[in-house]
Amino acid sequence: MSGTGVMTGQTARIAVLTEPGRVLEHRRVAIPPLAAGELLVRVAACAICGSDLHTFHGRRPHPLPTILGHEIAGTVVATGPEASVTDVRGAPVAVGDRVTWGVCVSCGVCDRCRRGLPQKCRHVFKYGHADDAAHPLAGGFADHVLLRRGTTVVRLPERLSAAAAATASCAVATAAAVLGASGGVRGRSVVVLGGGMLGLSVASLAAAGGAASLTVVDARPERLDALASVAPTANTVPWPAAAGVLERLVTGMMISDGADVVVEACGTAVAVAAATRLVATGGTCVLVGTVAPVGDVPLDPERLVRRQATLRGVHNYRPDDLATAVDHLASAAGSGLAAVAGPVMPLAAIDEALAAADGGARVRVVVTP
Repeated sequence: MSGTGVMTGQTARIAVLTEPGRVLEHRRVAIPPLAAGELLVRVAACAICGSDLHTFHGRRPHPLPTILGHEIAGTVVATGPEASVTDVRGAPVAVGDRVTWGVCVSCGVCDRCRRGLPQKCRHVFKYGHADDAAHPLAGGFADHVLLRRGTTVVRLPERLSAAAAATASCAVATAAAVLGASGGVRGRSVVVLGGGMLGLSVASLAAAGGAASLTVVDARPERLDALASVAPTANTVPWPAAAGVLERLVTGMMISDGADVVVEACGTAVAVAAATRLVATGGTCVLVGTVAPVGDVPLDPERLVRRQATLRGVHNYRPDDLATAVDHLASAAGSGLAAVAGPVMPLAAIDEALAAADGGARVRVVVTP
């Protein structure tokens, strides 16, 4: 292998999804030569995201076979020839650096990239979402990942564990994008529907960002219990069966006509409908949880029009959001969120890890080689 680091002939362990719902196949594959601007990273931790579960169960279209896993942290063990790689802040990346990286790799020149939407690039490549035959070593359910040229890389502070840092590259960075889309939360009331890793990340960042009040709604008591360390000042509301009951519960704790910022981080039709009804006059409703089909959703457009509410969708994030996520997890304000990651299970037990994540009792199961 040309460049700096490991030698040609080494192999990597991977766990491959060949059919939805089936146990993953454990294989060894050759590590390909690195091209200019590429990095080889030894995986230290890969968190199991809800998107991984959607793909595993066949709830969303995906090329197969594939190596899932896109919330990843690791250590650079080799660099490609010639072109140097810099991190999101412009500092050189070298062998031995602990890093995480963006889910999306963008071309930088298409109309969407030029409009400030690199995450929706017309030629986007996504780690953990690729055809393994065409893009080997592109997912985190492995002991090595090959980073393509143009990948957003963030170096990790020593005080931040790999397990916690892995969550930055999807859930926490996406939460940072949500707060950007909301127009800011300082001095505003915030309601988050869904207390999984994404919802908890939004709550943690909103608390750190100076939200006047913060309420998280979820059906799982263990998730609401996690708020005690993630966002100690947050209110909690158990998820009711009916959206109308939810609205009365939440608005009773807020200003009279709803919340200034409402975030749907649940991924259900009921949550989307409730979110659009909870937004206050002049407020913003951000939909972020529905990354798989949920069917038709009832919507009252007159309510949104008369309240002059803004309805936004957020999917993935920009490079600066990933830097914000890492900084937050490494901060005192983000320490509670960083502690949520776990349990940590070995790659050899990936099927058990997927089952544990699917059970919902754990906010973020983490796999390590």
